[in-house]
Amino acid sequence: MENKLKLINRYKNSLIWIVIILLMFWFLGIRPEIRVSELKENGKLTKAYLYEVKRVGSKGTIRGFYRFKVNNNLYEGFYDNDNLKISDSIDIIYLPDNPERNQAKQFVEDY
Repeated sequence: MENKLKLINRYKNSLIWIVIILLMFWFLGIRPEIRVSELKENGKLTKAYLYEVKRVGSKGTIRGFYRFKVNNNLYEGFYDNDNLKISDSIDIIYLPDNPERNQAKQFVEDY
């Protein structure tokens, strides 16, 4: 009886890990594509201004952090590009019903 319980617990643990891994693949792989296609279809274009540019990660990726205003509310995002400088403006696309969902226009076009 004890061996059966151990076997059942082992299968439960394996199943939990498989579900976690599948959810990670879905979130990291499929989900961004859905977001970008939604921005392409329903997004609105505006200008954002870079307030910080720095190297991130072990490869030294240049990341620019931007802000933009919609209906007197500030929203933020980031964009990776080697040619970014503080105070530059970039075109971004956001969803009018949820401006927190935004991306640099170039990222959306290149995706």
